[in-house]
Amino acid sequence: MDRRDGDGMKKGFYLNREQYKSVKRMDHRKMEDFIFHVYSEGYTDGKKAAGRDIKLSDIAAALVDVKGIGTKKTAEVMRAISGLYER
Repeated sequence: MDRRDGDGMKKGFYLNREQYKSVKRMDHRKMEDFIFHVYSEGYTDGKKAAGRDIKLSDIAAALVDVKGIGTKKTAEVMRAISGLYER
């Protein structure tokens, strides 16, 4: 059903003939379970791929370089962004 590259990430979703026939015969409940499973795998793979490469210190450094944003406004913005990272 899936093909993975060297990093373990899926290259795409491939549905072979046997799986296609199985999906065609599914009732409503089985189809919901199947779709939920596919969604969950995609969500998990997406979270792994996205990661959290941007650190709060990187954002603060970028804000300091913006003309018109001083230390006080940078601190306010960083407090707001910090709340998002805590979720």
